[in-house]
Amino acid sequence: MSEKLVSIIIPIYKTEKYLESCIQSALEQHYPEFEIILVDDGSPDRCPELSEEYARVYSGVTVLHQKNQGIGIARNTGLEAAKGEYVFFVDSDDKIDGTDAIACLVRKAEETGADITVGNYRKFMNEQIQDVNRHHLHGGEFQDSAEFRFDGFYRYGHLAYNWGKLYRKSFLIENNLQCKQYPFTQDKAHNMLCYACKPKYAFVDESVYLYRTNEESVTFRYKENMMPVWISIASDFHENLKARGIEKDFRDLTDFHVFFGAFFLVKQELMAGKGIRNATKKIKEYCSDPFAKEAIRELASGKYFDGVKSLSWRLAIRMAAALLNMHGYIFYTTGIAMLRGLQIDGKISEKRNRAKRKAKKRQESGDHPVISNEVACLCNFLSGALADNEPQEVHREMLRHVDASEVVDLAERHRVLPMLYDYLSEMSNELAPQMRNSLDLAAEKTVKQSYRLLFLTKSIVEALQERKIPVIVLKGCAVAAYYPVPEYRKSGDVDLLLEDDESVRKAEDVLQKLGYLVKEEQHANHHVAYKSPDGIDVELHAMLAEPFDNEKINKHMEKFQKNCFKGKQQIHSMGVTVPVMNNGLQALELLLHMLQHFLRAGFGLKLLADWVVFWNSTEDKKAAEEFVQYANECGVSGFAKAVTLICEKYLGLRNIQIYGADLEKEFSKGYAEHFLRDIVNAEEFGKADPNRMVALRERGFTGYIKEFHYQMKMNYPKESRHVWKWPVLWIKTLVVFLKNNRRLGRGSLKDILRSASERADIVEEMRLFKKTQ
Repeated sequence: MSEKLVSIIIPIYKTEKYLESCIQSALEQHYPEFEIILVDDGSPDRCPELSEEYARVYSGVTVLHQKNQGIGIARNTGLEAAKGEYVFFVDSDDKIDGTDAIACLVRKAEETGADITVGNYRKFMNEQIQDVNRHHLHGGEFQDSAEFRFDGFYRYGHLAYNWGKLYRKSFLIENNLQCKQYPFTQDKAHNMLCYACKPKYAFVDESVYLYRTNEESVTFRYKENMMPVWISIASDFHENLKARGIEKDFRDLTDFHVFFGAFFLVKQELMAGKGIRNATKKIKEYCSDPFAKEAIRELASGKYFDGVKSLSWRLAIRMAAALLNMHGYIFYTTGIAMLRGLQIDGKISEKRNRAKRKAKKRQESGDHPVISNEVACLCNFLSGALADNEPQEVHREMLRHVDASEVVDLAERHRVLPMLYDYLSEMSNELAPQMRNSLDLAAEKTVKQSYRLLFLTKSIVEALQERKIPVIVLKGCAVAAYYPVPEYRKSGDVDLLLEDDESVRKAEDVLQKLGYLVKEEQHANHHVAYKSPDGIDVELHAMLAEPFDNEKINKHMEKFQKNCFKGKQQIHSMGVTVPVMNNGLQALELLLHMLQHFLRAGFGLKLLADWVVFWNSTEDKKAAEEFVQYANECGVSGFAKAVTLICEKYLGLRNIQIYGADLEKEFSKGYAEHFLRDIVNAEEFGKADPNRMVALRERGFTGYIKEFHYQMKMNYPKESRHVWKWPVLWIKTLVVFLKNNRRLGRGSLKDILRSASERADIVEEMRLFKKTQ
């Protein structure tokens, strides 16, 4: 393949929160020839400074500054400066999906000679990634058909966006296809003009783009000028075609654009809480525009339906257009309100992705290996790094026979890439430059954060100790002390354990005097969360872990809590001394922390790494005996054995003093592999799969009821003490669950329940909350 230069153009405006992640996804591309053009569109935040910082560090990054003119003009500015044969637009609050996205698109473009190469994409909100949105389109010569236009611009929408596509720059320049600035929907306006110039399209099946459903973006804000802008896009497109004498060729594009504009107008009014009456008034005004009126009339008469192959789509559009044509605005608005209430759009997306999930499930149940070669490779490398070993030739050979980029990506998603820095640096010749950059950046960022958290922890602990408030440091720098290089253990907040509720209240007073602010949203019943002046979360814990749905283990945690401060010790971490529990209780806290995450959405390899380095550094038989006793009393020995088993088998846990040898015989054949796969699929704290929310302790209807009742008690700890309030609290819990599920973009209730039931297979063998002999 001829390696042509690709210009990655990123227009930037008020996306400081996401910008580094966006740029990083571009820098990590394995394609060897690309430049990154950052266009600062007069952003008033720190985006200009961040952009300049990247330009200073990376020679392939260029920054252009302009007064705020909108994303369309910013893209034009980037296009004018682009030197590449291809251009790829990225919105600065999104990311490129994977490290091979650009290479994949260029390969297809070169093979087919395409002017526009289109990939699939995935959505993510709050770092929860949804299933792939598939284009269901096929390339070749120019697709001059009504079906291709309708599917590409409206049914699936992949032709309508500027992002997720590789444009041949000469095609854009020769046809004068610059972006016109509209307040919104400029992508569709630009791509309709591109289509009218009859490009050759090509399509790839891979997801190449991560689209963030960012509620702060223009897409999700209420638009006062929606009506005139939407109609202007259609009429401007029509006038452009008219000037070229081809206005009749693509009239279906403008008519359907107007029709869907009516739908989005009403939907926006309803979502903003304006009510049916106001939405009816708006749609009446919209349909009074001469251009819109003519478009609706043509669709109501059955024109341009050759491309609408789906019967349901055909009937819905024809009936809606007829209602609008007959001035039945109140019926139209009420119908859309009902569709929103039934979440029809979500059900359509669900149906689209069902076949993919079924195929994936069949593949997993076949003869395919449970653990991929990339996962095995990562575990092998992590085992060596945690033991502070140097890689051997066999490890270099292993890296050559797997997808090295997937190994690095997987390590990054599990937040263990910095731990591999020294290990992978010894094999830098086997890594592409972008992978080495990812490794360097991850390590540098983690080291800076580690020291930042370390000294923040130190200052808080000293302030509490001055007030005679006993305190213990949980996780974070306390666990990092056991690593060969403590700075490489990634942490995001500070966790402190206090003796009781009274100590927590005293600690709150200290934090408030230091300028810390209590967070508006508190997501747990066992700790209070604060935020430091520079934005770091500090959690004051009153218990070892959040209460479980089992009173015995909760009582044991209360008992052990009193012992935490009696036998506490000091540990040295990165040159600082911090107070911690004795080894037996510290091991129990690490285990309970894992278990809490496992019973929710899951946890990743980082917590397993903590378990390995802790026990590999602890030559304390008494502590091991105490831990085994604690775990047995709490009924979590099965979970402890399962975790220990996979750590011994895959991550180099060499200290068998906890449970001895032959641990694998206590579980069914292949159990360790299936448990490890669940952990790998969860990534860090279950963020990878929108359907992962809980793991049932038992199968069937009883398991669902018990979990639901537990969630109710966790959400309403005080009210749930009164049995007569339970029916009301159950209803409130269900309403909150459904609202949060929709807001966070999670999977359907059916898929969440199915996922929970499937994970119950792993839980059953752990015999949770049952004493062992």
